[in-house]
Amino acid sequence: MSEDKRQQRLFCEIVAQLVIADAQVTDAERDLLIRLMDGFGFDESERSAVFNSVDYGQPIGDRLAELDATMRAQLLLELQAAAAIDGEVGPAEQQILNEVRAAIG
Repeated sequence: MSEDKRQQRLFCEIVAQLVIADAQVTDAERDLLIRLMDGFGFDESERSAVFNSVDYGQPIGDRLAELDATMRAQLLLELQAAAAIDGEVGPAEQQILNEVRAAIG
């Protein structure tokens, strides 16, 4: 796997974790994640790998640390959009947003 593809997968995994953080995945949240993966050119096996890697309770710090500065900044924008898409930012979603903000500095 190329470094770019690895960064993209980590990016999507973190977005997916935020999407499931409130234990409810709306159609709009799922569509956002799928559009994101489409934008990266993910095939079906890469999409499945993202969905299968998500564990609600898993800390994102290690994956976040592997993203370069540009990807972390873009990640924050995507996470904010994903968190707000259902009209409410829950505590678990806010925690992920705070962690990413802290990592960006």
